[in-house]
Amino acid sequence: MRIAELTRFVSRLEGGIFFALSGLLPKLAETTGVELRAFGAADCHTREDSRRLLPLKVEAFPAWPPTSFGYTPRLLPALRRFSPDVLHVHGLWAYSSLASLLFHRSRNTPLIVSPHGMLDAWALARSGTRKRVAGRLFQNAQLRAAAVLRALNASEARTFRSCGFNGPIAVIPNGVELPAGPVAPPPWDPSPSVRPRTLLFIGRIHPKKGLEPLIQAWIPFSATPQGKCWRLVIAGWDEIGFEAKLRAMVYAAGATDSVLFPGPLWSERKQACYAAAGAFILPSFSEGLPMTVLEAWSHSKPALISTACNLPEGIAAGAAMDLAPTVDGIGGALVRLARMADPELQAMGACGRSLVERRFTWTKLSSDVLRLYQAVAARQPIPPDLLFSDS
Repeated sequence: MRIAELTRFVSRLEGGIFFALSGLLPKLAETTGVELRAFGAADCHTREDSRRLLPLKVEAFPAWPPTSFGYTPRLLPALRRFSPDVLHVHGLWAYSSLASLLFHRSRNTPLIVSPHGMLDAWALARSGTRKRVAGRLFQNAQLRAAAVLRALNASEARTFRSCGFNGPIAVIPNGVELPAGPVAPPPWDPSPSVRPRTLLFIGRIHPKKGLEPLIQAWIPFSATPQGKCWRLVIAGWDEIGFEAKLRAMVYAAGATDSVLFPGPLWSERKQACYAAAGAFILPSFSEGLPMTVLEAWSHSKPALISTACNLPEGIAAGAAMDLAPTVDGIGGALVRLARMADPELQAMGACGRSLVERRFTWTKLSSDVLRLYQAVAARQPIPPDLLFSDS
């Protein structure tokens, strides 16, 4: 069985989609009888980042302007040479969606589409005119042609229905690897300080992550006696220059001693940040299913998350505190966090670790994805335990 995995870019420029694939696909590649190959446009990070997909073969080609669309004329010929039994497309609104539709129409190869949160209301409102045009030209037709849509959670599945998709939906979340062994110190001063606890954000430095209201709430909080016991670390890669705006806000408020921007973090440095954190925060406006929250839980860290993170089971399990992604909502959550004693924080973190072990490891989820691929390749019904129920 040959599976083609298509994304816009095969690199960190795909954000959480790429990191989800770099966890899932190597696990799937261990399965006998399945040949996986990743396809997409190349960028300045592809050579380095594609190593995370080993042992998969990666076919990534230079993109024509505008590069944000990911158009590369070499993609369709590469797919024809590979001749997959199933096409799995990750993300929407890019050339990978159009190419998959054209390939499907030429060979009747079944399609699986994973929108990864790109159909929710907040995401649709961003560059809305461009997306409406893309929808009429190819995106709506590609979604209708899919044998199945893969949702990350029930909330996303309901969004598919509200967008008019009436076909089968498989619900398979993202996952993580459980950390093991000691880690190095974090990239900030590990010595004791007046701010011994760290509230950590890791991810793309982007407006949708709720970082602007986070800083607006943090500035008055950091001046309080409880707030002075914490520091905020905002770690990640900056695609659109948004970090400069955040830094200017911090500088103007005179809060540079309590907010750190260590830049992108990978591998050991990223693990060190999680290990050294006192808690994790993601006040996002829009997510599919954020892997960074799962990673924080895998390190036994309590989390502060918005409803848009689509992890209500974490709140129900006592692993997370919910917040509204507004200045007042975040500010209230920061005060509640600061009032929690160490045993309470540790108990929240333990609940998160337990939840990940039960539901969100790549070992379990790769088995579910394999069963989905087998059913679609054989043109059989989706396994009932994966199928979204409208009832």
